[in-house]
Formats: sequence, C-alpha cells, structure tokens
Amino acid sequence: MKIIKIAYVGLVAIFFQFSSANLFAQEDVGLDEAYIEIKSKSLKDDFFMARYDFENDQIYIPIKGLFYFLEIYSVDVNLKRKTVQFQVDNEKYKVEIKSGKNFVIDDDIYVELKVLENDFKFKESNWSSQDLKLTLSPEFILPFEIREKGKVERLRLNEKKEDEEFNIIRPEKRILAPGLIKVNYSKIDLESKENQLNLEYGTQFLYGDLYLNYNLEPESSMKNYNLTYNDVYKKNDVILGEFYIKTPDFLNINGMVEGFSFGEKNTYSSTVGNITTIKGEAQGADVIELYQSGVLLDYQRPIEKNFVFEVRDRNYGGDYSLKIYYKNGQIETRKVYTVGDSNLLGENEWDYNIQFGQEKNNGRSQSVNEINYGVTKNLTLGIGVLELESEKNRKYSILKNEIIYKIGLSNSYPMVINFQNFYETENQENSYEIRINQKIKDYSLNIKHFKYSPYISEENNTIEYNSFGISRDFITTRIGLGYQEELKTNEKTREKGYYISLENRSIRNFSLFLDAEMTQKETSKKSYSINPGVSYGGMSGFTMILQANIEKNEDLKTDYSLKVLGRRREFFSTGMEYVLGTELLYNEEEKSRFSIDFTMYLDKNIYVELPVSRKENGELNTGITIEKTFDISNLKRDVGDRQVDNSWIYGKVYIDSNDNGKYDVEETVLPDVTVVVDGKKVVSDLNGEYIVPGLLPLENYKVEVDRKSIDPMLTQVIDKKKVQTRASIGTRYDIGVQAVSMVTGNIIPGENISSQELIRILSMTNIALEKNGELYKEIDPEFDGMFFFENVLPGKYKMKFNYLGSDDIKFIKDYLEVDIKLIHEDEGEYFEGYDVIVNKSISEENESVSNEDQNDESDTGYDLDDILNNF
Repeated sequence: MKIIKIAYVGLVAIFFQFSSANLFAQEDVGLDEAYIEIKSKSLKDDFFMARYDFENDQIYIPIKGLFYFLEIYSVDVNLKRKTVQFQVDNEKYKVEIKSGKNFVIDDDIYVELKVLENDFKFKESNWSSQDLKLTLSPEFILPFEIREKGKVERLRLNEKKEDEEFNIIRPEKRILAPGLIKVNYSKIDLESKENQLNLEYGTQFLYGDLYLNYNLEPESSMKNYNLTYNDVYKKNDVILGEFYIKTPDFLNINGMVEGFSFGEKNTYSSTVGNITTIKGEAQGADVIELYQSGVLLDYQRPIEKNFVFEVRDRNYGGDYSLKIYYKNGQIETRKVYTVGDSNLLGENEWDYNIQFGQEKNNGRSQSVNEINYGVTKNLTLGIGVLELESEKNRKYSILKNEIIYKIGLSNSYPMVINFQNFYETENQENSYEIRINQKIKDYSLNIKHFKYSPYISEENNTIEYNSFGISRDFITTRIGLGYQEELKTNEKTREKGYYISLENRSIRNFSLFLDAEMTQKETSKKSYSINPGVSYGGMSGFTMILQANIEKNEDLKTDYSLKVLGRRREFFSTGMEYVLGTELLYNEEEKSRFSIDFTMYLDKNIYVELPVSRKENGELNTGITIEKTFDISNLKRDVGDRQVDNSWIYGKVYIDSNDNGKYDVEETVLPDVTVVVDGKKVVSDLNGEYIVPGLLPLENYKVEVDRKSIDPMLTQVIDKKKVQTRASIGTRYDIGVQAVSMVTGNIIPGENISSQELIRILSMTNIALEKNGELYKEIDPEFDGMFFFENVLPGKYKMKFNYLGSDDIKFIKDYLEVDIKLIHEDEGEYFEGYDVIVNKSISEENESVSNEDQNDESDTGYDLDDILNNF
C-alpha cells in the first residue's frame, strides 16, 4: 500500500512538472517588449507596452493594460478560463477569448489584433509597423466620454448664460455722440491740377449709426449717406438713406436707391445670362477676394465702401463667398446670398424685405415689399408686392407668390423645390421661376425652369429658360456637368449650351479650374469657349490669378490675364508699409497691356499713400493720398484708423481687491500690462489705461490680459467675458485682476470601499467649483483621490462632487463651502483640507459581495499599484 502511495505521489509530481513545463512553454513565446503609440478616440499613450513578433510583423496587446489605458478599471480577467468581464455606464460585458493567438505573460492575457475585432467590441483597428502606431475604435462608450459629455452639457448651459444681458458689456446708447471724422486729400496724377478733397463722418445719432461721405472738391456734393438701426427686430435692420434694393434677376434695374429699407443686411448676387454680378458694402476694405466653392476667382482693391464683382458664372461651381482684408488688419469671411434663391425658414419664423425709395441718379421710384413665413420646418410661404421701373423706363406692378418645400426623402436624398410666381397686374400676364435642388448622397442636382410673359420677355429678351446641372465634390476635386437652353424673343430661336466645370485643390494654396462651353443656335454654327485658370493665395499675403479665355466662333480669339498682388507688409523694418500689384493683359487686338500698382503707406496716424502705376504709353503715373482721422471727443488722441464707423475698447487695468467687479478709486492700477483683443495687442500706460482701436462694430469681443505681462500670481477676473462695440464710439471696460490661490483636498474611501472600487469610482467622478450658481472650474481627481484647483480667485464657492457611474454611490456631504480670503491683495495662498468621504449604499455593498462569491475563481483585487504598473 505504501508503495502504491509513493507511486501515486510520483505520478502527480510528474504530471505537475509536465503541466508546468507546458505552461512555461506557452508563456515563453520568444516575443520582445515594444513600446508603441496607441490612440483611441481622444485617448493617447506614446509609450504603451506591448509584445511584438518582428519576424512576422505581428503585435500582441495586453488586455488589462489596454482596458486600463481606456480608463475601464472595472475589468476582471480570468487567466485560466480566458474570460474578461467589464462594465461601462449601465452595460455589463463578458467576453470569452476564442479566436486568434493569445498567451499569458506578466499576469495578463496578450492577444493579436483580430481578437479585439472578433471577440471584443472593437469595430476597427489600424496598425502601422513603420512608425509603431496603433489606432483602435471601440463600439462601446468610454468612461472619459461620459465625463466629457457631462462637462460639455454644463459648459453649454454656462455659455448660453454668457450671451444674456448681464454677461455682455454694452456701450451706452446715445442720441448724439461726437464720433469720428476723416479728411481725405488726393491727386490721381501729381502733374495734373485737379485736386480731390473728401470728408467722411461716422457717429451715433438718434440711437442709430450715422455715416456721411461728402465731396468738397472738385465739386461740392453728397456722395453717400445712411442712418442704420441694427437688429431692430431679430436680425433685421432699418436703413434710412442709400442701400442696394433686391429685385428679380430678369429686370434690368439700377440697385442703388435712396429711401427706406427693413430686412437683413447681406451681400447679394444676381445672374443674367452667364454673368453673375455681386454687390455689397465693406467700409475700410483693403482687399476683397471672391471665391466659389473655395476657389479664388477674382480680387479687387476698392476705393470706397461699395464694391461690385462681375464674373462669368460657372453654372455648377457652388456657392460664392468673400474674404475681406480690412485696412486695420482684420479679416472677414462673408457668404454671398442669391436673390432668386430663398432659404427655408424654421417653423413659425418670419422673414421680411421691405424697401422703397428713388434711384440716386435718375429719380425712378422703386418699391419691394416681401414677407415669408415658415409654416413648418419643411414648408415656407411668401407673398410680395413689387412696384419697379427698369433702365428702359418700363414700369412693372407685380404680385409675387413663393413656395419653398423640402421633401425629406432621407438625410442622403433631400430635395428642395422653390417656386416663384410673378403676376404683372397692368398687363394681366403671368411669369414664373422653378428651381429644384436634389441631393443624392455626394451628388448635387440642380434644375431650373423659367417662363416669362410677353411684357417681361421684351425686357430680358428671354421667353423661356431651362437648365440641368449635376456636380459632385470629391476630397480635393469638384466636377460639374450641365445643359441649358434659352428661347430668345427677338430671334424666336432656341440657343442650346453644354457645360463642364472642373476644379482641383490638391496642391496646397493652389486652385486649378477649367470651364468649357459649347453653344449652338438653330440658325448658326456651334461656338466654343474654354476658360482654364489657376489661382494661388495663402502664403505671406501673396495672391495670384492666371486665366485664359479661348473662344471659337467663326474665328479663334484668345486672351490671357495675369493678376498678382502682394498684400500690405512692412518696408525693411522702417515702420512704413507698402502694397505691390501687377496686371498683365494680352489679346490679339490690343496685344499686351501691363500695369504696376505700387502703393507706399508712410505713417500710421497720418495716412500717406503714394500709388505708382504704369500708363498704356509706358509712362509712369504717380499720385498721392493723404488721410487723417480725428476723434472729436478727444482731438489729441492719435487715431490709427481709416474707418470712421469702426469702434474701440478702452479702460483701466487694476487689482480688484474688494471683489466687486468694478474699478474703485482707491484700488491699485497696473501699468505696462499687455491687453489682447482679437489678436491686437496694446500696453497700459502709467495710469493703467489702455485703448484698443480699429474694432468692427456690432461684435462681441473677448478682452484678455497677457499673463506674461503681469505677476504669475495674478490673473484676470473672468466674470464679464465679452465686450460689445458700436459704430464710431468706444466701449469702456475696466479689467480687474486678482491674486490666484490653490485649493486642494482628497476623496477618502469609506469602510465599505475597497482600493479597486475606489479607483473605479474616481475614474467616473469629477469635481466642480461653482461661484454664484455658475460653473467656475471643473477637474478630475488623481488616482489616489487627491485633487487640486489652480488659479482660484478670491470669493465664495461651492465644491460639488459628481459621480457619473451607474453604481449607488454617496458622498458624505452634498457640497463643501469654500471661502477664499487673502491677507494681501496681490499674493495668493494655499488652501487645503477639503476632504470628503465616499461610500456605497448597503444594497450596493450586498450586491458586490454576491458578485465576489460568483467570481471567486477569477483574478480580482487589482489595486493602485497594479494599475500604475500597466501604464
């Protein structure tokens, strides 16, 4: 019997030795450690430890290490059964590793990438062996996303409050303000005797924005004027004076009218034939660039606030937009609205366009009255009454009806139908225009059908117009194809046209485009037109457009143009600035024509401009422009601004020692502080006073102090964040700074919280500091429960602990009172001891014990050291 026992023990020992040998053979796989860069959504680790088979280019990922990287600390890994259990939000997951290679090393299961896709909820994995980068996309939500979602929601509500009345510093509305006045003297040619003298004046008048432009020489006359009341009703403005009137494209009407306008002030385009005209205003613009679908088409340097572009319409090339570079350094991107295409309104929304007056040059009376209403989010109805007179002295009395309907087939196949009916009451004739826009995934389909009555067709020489176009945007390329036909009044023939438009933006800052057109009349041969071109913009303010126009009718005609502009830059660190532009035109008739526009700006306060251009006969032409702007309220102030409707922000920089949010006489002012507004930087003087000039009106600006220019223990008070401007006046904003302190504490586990559970709780917890009921700061605790708020200003706060997980977790207190008081106004302090205990409910504790009984064979009890070792 004893011999049998000895033999049995020997067999067991041999078995365990064999099993142990096999186990160690499984673990000793001969793979090297590799530190790789791993990314998943917004998470990233540049030194994530994995195992790498260099010979077969195969990477193996540790499960526990991966889940700790994903901040899922609730993971339980059973090394024997090869099972993984974890919980995210309210979802519990259990995974059995069945596919692919896997092995156990360092108390973790290593798996190849396809195991993550097949067995786990990872929809995609991208591995680059060249630079050792791994990107994973899990299908389940990650804990940090839950935290960030809570933060974003709170910040969204807080940002909404910022736009309320008490968070915007608004300028005082005035019946009359001194305003800004600019004197301009210029000579086109120094050799000529003709002088030009002009005055511009901008101010606040009767609570509106008044602008006057008056010529004194060579003859006395009012050039431009208007009184504007902005945002009278929602986004609608009231304009008294001069404005562009919005009329149908098929009528030839001068757009500049003197009178009354109520509606949105936008930049509009209209298309007649193949020519699109874009009109608008940009007071103080230095350069205006015209784009279509991101492609630079043209640019100009306007000499007054009104500008006009006329370009060949690339029928299916996309929407127009403008980039405006102002003389004060600001840049504006502006969408161009099409007169004929109205937009869908939201449900119960109204849109108005009420304009009437007389044309400035010939006194013709013009009137447009339109109202649109959003019946539903997919249906907008409009009515209008138009009393107009064209350039041919033809009068029109038109009743307009409009229907805009969106057919929501799906998000990938939306269709918008725009129907406009025009009934001419005097002649009792009807005309209409139908526009259909259909999206088919990445394709855009445009259909137009216009039918005009005999009376209107005599005006525009068109009885009927039909067009069909389809386009698609690829990553860097746009392709458009189209067909159109017109039935002309005078010839009673149909003119057909076929178009193709190509655009490519694959080369950085370059746009290549090609338009080709073939047209044919019933009584004539086919004619062809090809317009290739290339434009460049973006580097060091350099803009270039090279374009050709090749036409084949009976004869072949070609012309080429090259326009180059270098935007304003400093002249060899002298403080002077210059602009250099050239233009080369070539055609068979005139041969070549070359011009140079060299402009030198000699001073920032007294603006001196010396434009030099080359005449057609080869001689140089030199002119001069001298401008000076004065602030009538303070004539001694140097106004480095050329726009009389611009605004400025001014005030003092001070230490807000009593935390009341306003400057008091006894408080300390700070000189030599850099103030930043929209990229502009100014420095406060000895009295702590600053002024930021050249700001656009009707904007909400964030006024910030450059932290490098003040003591590191001081920071700006941020209760009031935005300052609003109005035309031709300044807005006062005193910038308060205060000493900053640090507030620290700890989240301490209760008796029924294990170290593993604490780590899980901390990963789903954030801590908010609130002041006056608003979120002030929000942070996440460290792994051990410690937390700290930096840069905390003096005042009274509430510290709240927010648990975002699904467990029934309770903090011993709902919030902690935090009162930051300083002994010295310019010295921050260290406030500690804000500790709180976290517990879980009895039911949660019992459930946890039950789970431990069920999983007694799994590897549990990971503590802080275990997690840290896996990072």
